[in-house]
Amino acid sequence: MSEVSSPYADVVASSLPSQAVDDDVNEDDLMDDEEDAMEEVLTGNSQEFDEDKASSSRVNSKRVSPPLDNADDDDEEETRESPVKKRRGNNDDEQEENEYVLEKENNGSRQASRKKNKKNRNRTESPDINSALSGGHRNVNVAGKPPEAGVILKIYVENFMCHRKLSVDLCPNVNFIYGQNGSGKSAILAAIQICLGAGARRTNRARNLKELVRKDSNTSCAKIRVTLLNKGDDAYEHEKYGDSITVERTISLKGGFNGFKLFDEEMKEKSRSRKDLDEMLDKLNIQVENPVAILDQEEAKKFLTGKAADKYKFFMKATELERIDVSYRNAVEQVAEMEQQALRLTESLVADKELLDEAKKEVKKHEEIGKLEVKKSKLEAQYAWSIYKENLAELNERRDKLGLFEAKAAKRREELLQAEAASQEGENGDNERRDRLDALIKEAEESSDLKKKLEQDLKRAVEPQKQYKRQKIELEKEKKNAERALLVANKTLQQKRNEIAAKAGSAEAEQARRNEVLRKAEEILVECKSAHNELKQNVTDSFRDYENLEPQVQDARKSVSQVEHRMEAIKSRIHDMKSSSANSLDVFGQRCSKVKKMVDDFVSRGKFSGPVLGPIGSYCKIHSGKEEFAKVAESAMGPNILDRFVVFNDGDRKTLQSIRQKAGCGADCGIFQQSQHPRYRIPDPPEMDGIETIASVISVQNDLVFNCLVDNAKIDERALARSKEQSERQLLGRDNSGRHFMQGNKLKEVFFLPKGDNWKLTKGGNIQMISNTRRMNQSIGVDMAGAVREAEMELQSMKQEHNNLNRQYSKLEHDHLEQKKLWNKWKRAMQENEKKMDDAQQTIDDVKAEETNTADMDVDTNEEEQEVAEAQEDLDRINENIEKVQEAIAEKEPDIVDVKAQLEEVTERNKKVLADLQDAENSLTQYHEELARQHDRIEKKRQKLEQYNQIIEEHSKQIFAAEVEVEKHLMVAKKLTYIHQVVDQRRKERDASDDNCESLQTSLCVMEPTDEDLEGIDVPGDLQQMQSPDYYKARVERAEDRIQEEKERRLNSSRDDYATALDKYVRAKEIFAAKREQIKEIHTSSSSMRSDMDVRKARWRQFRDFISDYSGIKFDETLNIKGSSGTIEFDHANGSLDLIVQKDSANENSQQKDVKALSGGERSFTTIALLLALGEMLETPFRVMDEFDVFLDPVTRKLIIDTLIQVGQSMAHRQFIFITPQDVSNVESSSTLKILKMRPPERREVAGGHTQQTLDFSQIE
Repeated sequence: MSEVSSPYADVVASSLPSQAVDDDVNEDDLMDDEEDAMEEVLTGNSQEFDEDKASSSRVNSKRVSPPLDNADDDDEEETRESPVKKRRGNNDDEQEENEYVLEKENNGSRQASRKKNKKNRNRTESPDINSALSGGHRNVNVAGKPPEAGVILKIYVENFMCHRKLSVDLCPNVNFIYGQNGSGKSAILAAIQICLGAGARRTNRARNLKELVRKDSNTSCAKIRVTLLNKGDDAYEHEKYGDSITVERTISLKGGFNGFKLFDEEMKEKSRSRKDLDEMLDKLNIQVENPVAILDQEEAKKFLTGKAADKYKFFMKATELERIDVSYRNAVEQVAEMEQQALRLTESLVADKELLDEAKKEVKKHEEIGKLEVKKSKLEAQYAWSIYKENLAELNERRDKLGLFEAKAAKRREELLQAEAASQEGENGDNERRDRLDALIKEAEESSDLKKKLEQDLKRAVEPQKQYKRQKIELEKEKKNAERALLVANKTLQQKRNEIAAKAGSAEAEQARRNEVLRKAEEILVECKSAHNELKQNVTDSFRDYENLEPQVQDARKSVSQVEHRMEAIKSRIHDMKSSSANSLDVFGQRCSKVKKMVDDFVSRGKFSGPVLGPIGSYCKIHSGKEEFAKVAESAMGPNILDRFVVFNDGDRKTLQSIRQKAGCGADCGIFQQSQHPRYRIPDPPEMDGIETIASVISVQNDLVFNCLVDNAKIDERALARSKEQSERQLLGRDNSGRHFMQGNKLKEVFFLPKGDNWKLTKGGNIQMISNTRRMNQSIGVDMAGAVREAEMELQSMKQEHNNLNRQYSKLEHDHLEQKKLWNKWKRAMQENEKKMDDAQQTIDDVKAEETNTADMDVDTNEEEQEVAEAQEDLDRINENIEKVQEAIAEKEPDIVDVKAQLEEVTERNKKVLADLQDAENSLTQYHEELARQHDRIEKKRQKLEQYNQIIEEHSKQIFAAEVEVEKHLMVAKKLTYIHQVVDQRRKERDASDDNCESLQTSLCVMEPTDEDLEGIDVPGDLQQMQSPDYYKARVERAEDRIQEEKERRLNSSRDDYATALDKYVRAKEIFAAKREQIKEIHTSSSSMRSDMDVRKARWRQFRDFISDYSGIKFDETLNIKGSSGTIEFDHANGSLDLIVQKDSANENSQQKDVKALSGGERSFTTIALLLALGEMLETPFRVMDEFDVFLDPVTRKLIIDTLIQVGQSMAHRQFIFITPQDVSNVESSSTLKILKMRPPERREVAGGHTQQTLDFSQIE
């Protein structure tokens, strides 16, 4: 095949493989190369053709290879280019074969196909399958060739379809799996398909993967593992995976991992990428979607019973000719697009040429202004040098000032050193003064200690004297008492003597008086005793009435207080709503707007990880026409619902809780934590007039808020009605036992107007009635003004209630007070009566005592006289003790006087020491003040020196900045001088050049000088003679004005500057040249690609014809085993395929053109014959056939099984898996053939029971 040295040949090589993609190249990579190549074509950036890349994208014979004879390596390229020619060259009748090919390509008729097949049958005279397989028309299997990479070693399933756990070890060559229906045979086939990347529908067993998971209450996922051989030249990343690769697919029902895993031979996980799985399958050439590689029952039925066009599609898909044809058509479309692009580029060249000419004219106009630009650049350089000169002079002036300040600072520094030395000498006098002060302090402390000691001695000397004085005072008091007692005793004696004289004459009169007093007292006592019981009863009754009124008064006081608190709360709510009338959230709670504002702030700062919704009431509305149920709906939801906020994780709940604390929330603005789900689907309300649910009355806009209200407020379970009677009449029913039940889906409770009372049914079917004590309010769908009015009406109602309660409380308080007064009145009356009783009893007792005393009175005064004598003796004794104490006081006085004298002496000495100490302190203070003044003078000198240092530092900084500025201006001047020199030089060179534009472009590109270039620029020698910057600035401005005038005159129609105009010209020239080159390259490449595609298309037709012919031969050979014959008629022009089967090869009358007319066994055998024919072209490591022997009679079944075994064992490097419900125990197993028998299913006779619990398998050796 010819190779085109063009980048577009790579597109065809990658998109139109003659056989298949090379093993080392992935199909996705080839598509990427194709897209890159096309992008290069469209952008005009295509490069020369890479020989290595072309060779890597060539095709080989991996997937669809014609069965050719084994040839030497030198002849391999020739064999690949013309397989049909090589095969036909081996024929004895080559001329006749060529005529047939010509005939078939001209008309594509069925007659040519029959003619070819008949000749093929004549060549295959013997029906022996071995001779047919060993002939020259197939690749003979090399004896002893090991199994190739991709062969299935083991299959393991867990909770998959009918299997709980199943493990199957397969033979690398031929495997038969058989068992009864329901034993799980086809599940093994489905496991291979699913684990190796096929979809659920491909298995024809389920619509999605989850339906393949075993039905069990404890099953959460299914696992499938397929272990593949990974040895040989075609091994996939052997250094990474080893000798085997295990693919595991997990199907989870309840979340968790769903996907693929790749394990090495030690079962270590290596990848979870689907891309890695696809690369492995492509490398190992495993085709789970190819119906010939893995054929289940449904695919076989579709093929045989389908139309001719469907059969042809099956044939094209199975041999992969369809994929190659699609790639070829895509490449043809891409070449056509390339040619269209070349045409568009050609059409655009005219406009590009016009743009090029226009840009060249613009550049010419700018060339005339270039001379003025050179003069301007010279003036700019002079202007920069004048600025440098001016800044240099200023720098030198600053340096001179700095020298003056440094001299003054040195002088100040010397003065400071002298002052500090003088201050150091003065500090020695401070030590002398401190020593004298310390000595005086020590002397004062010693004198103070001595004074304290003398004071203690004086205190101890005075203490005994004080005790004697205290004794004297006590004796003086006793003396006075004794004198008083003596006086009383004398007086008593005298009274006794007077009484004795008086009583002797008035005894009878006294007795009559006592009798009268006694009579009156007894009368009063009898009267008071008779009134005492009545008064006591009155006190008890009045006290009981007082106590009975006490709780009533307290309850009335509490009710008034509660109403006052509620009034204050309503006033506060009215105030809050009026103060925030613009915020409608306050209708749900006075802190809702504050919390909402803080939540929005936190959301904007990213403090919440999930959504935060609230307050709930802001998402609710009342359905139109159901306003009458609004209040009862809110009451039915419960308190503190509408002001709550909703979060969806623990972290957001904690954050919102902190916001509530900052906002000062108590029970209001609560939190609901909810899971995120789609909107719940709840039942509709019962279709009854006047019966609603909360969910049907209140519309909730947000799905998450709706779910929250369903979970927490039961809005779908609480019904609403106009009255109790109506609700019971419509919702209550009775069962056969007479028990009540609730009608209407999930309804649990019923709330009804007008007060919001509700009823529900208990477990026993009884009605439980609950009264509502809370006032029903409406906050949903109410504006703020309405809410304020309603609150004010509520406040007015509360005021009326407060007045009524206050009047009741006042009346009770008055009655309570009056009852207390009455109780006190009766209590005082009883106390007065008891006092009268006590006084009368006392009078009686006194009179009786007086009578007793009068009867016992004597006339003896010895006792009184004895008391007088004793009182006189006490007085004399006290006077004697007083004299003794006075003598003791006099004895202590000399010691006290001595101690006082010593104390006065020490005190005087202390005063002198303190005076000296004060003088020393004053002297030290004056010295320190003088020293401080000296330090202040030193500090001032130091500050002055610091000021000079700061000035020097500032001037140094300014000088440094000035030096930097001078250096900067020097660099600017040098740079402008360099630019002027270079521009002037390049302009002169350009004037001498033929191509002005290219020269100018070069000069403009070399405008930025290097450091070495600047070092070569010297300061002008006439720098000091240069004018001021203003002079040169004015000249530069005049030059700019002149340039601008010239631009306006010459370039009035252009807005581009010199560099832009030149850049446009260069770019226009490059674009024009690039487009011409691109057009030339596209034409060359498209022509080469079309020629190459014609060759590839012809080669594809050769492959198609060869595969068609060879399939027909193998089809007929397989039918001959049973004594039949057949032909495959291909109509490639119309895309159809027909099967012709002759039941008896010797009887042409038994020929059938409609496969549907065949019996079930004949159709099954025909299917196997066709699959074996198509399978010859398939280079996949394993093939699987399910229920291949259905409807076959025993003889035919044995023939076909023997044929399959021979075909499989002849290809020892390939694997064959045959699944059948028929018994194959008569087949002998060997090292290359393995028979697996599935355990019969365990069935249950109970209707609805599981048909199988666990499936295992047993092997027959």
